[in-house]
Amino acid sequence: LRADAKFCDECGTSVSTAATTAEYKQVTVLVADVVHSMDIAAAVGPERLRELMSDLFDRCADVVARYGGTVDKFTGDGMMAVFGAPVALEDHAIRACVAALDIQKGVGDLAVDVRGRDGLDLALRIGLNSGQVVAGELGSSAPSYTTVGEQVGMAQRMESVAPPGGVMLS
Repeated sequence: LRADAKFCDECGTSVSTAATTAEYKQVTVLVADVVHSMDIAAAVGPERLRELMSDLFDRCADVVARYGGTVDKFTGDGMMAVFGAPVALEDHAIRACVAALDIQKGVGDLAVDVRGRDGLDLALRIGLNSGQVVAGELGSSAPSYTTVGEQVGMAQRMESVAPPGGVMLS
């Protein structure tokens, strides 16, 4: 490639890097995690666990979208969502707080079903933190939009100290 090339001369593919598409954003990060997920997994097995997590995360994603947030990622038993990126929201903190409360309400409804069918307690912990992050594409082989920075780690810490069924914010 030429030193100043923006596209490959042979195939026309962009040679831009993920770092050039990232930007600073003021956001609120929401981190949710299932309480005692390993115990639940051991009790119900992988197929039922997949059903539970699928239903749970569908409900969570619907609430996040309703309040203008973006689901950043799902983990085996958790979720991270961002309010204020990629689309800036002046009231991102309020939206995230209300979304967290609505998620807990929806999980409460699902927990009743899980208690009846599986005899297990299902609960989420949710942590929230607001501040500046870098948001954009991360990775070069399979880039994905995400947010990184100290504020993400603080939201995870807030989740870890939240009571089961509760929301903790910084």
